[in-house]
Amino acid sequence: MVMSVFEKSESALCHEDIEKQLSGQLDRVTIYRILQGFYEDGKIHKIIGDNSKTYYALCRNCDHEHHSDNHPHFRCINCNTVTCIKESLSTQKVPAEYSVSSVSTFISGFCPKCR
Repeated sequence: MVMSVFEKSESALCHEDIEKQLSGQLDRVTIYRILQGFYEDGKIHKIIGDNSKTYYALCRNCDHEHHSDNHPHFRCINCNTVTCIKESLSTQKVPAEYSVSSVSTFISGFCPKCR
């Protein structure tokens, strides 16, 4: 049921979004455990929003050992949707002695529908 919610969604979802869409079919703790399992299996990735909420989106080309979803995410400040941005953005260079394992870019503004 939870995977079906993700497959039908065009944007990332927070726990509350999933709970609303399932309308009481699963309790809060069960949904959390399912999300954690999906994350550990590489089926979804986590996004920490600028509002401190955790959002989840379907993964592409990930597995249980490595998430490869280092792309920007955009939250509309009007409708609160969170969308994965597929176009690459320029990234900050780090000094050679650093080793980057992940990059998190979170952008807020107005989505095309709310603009």
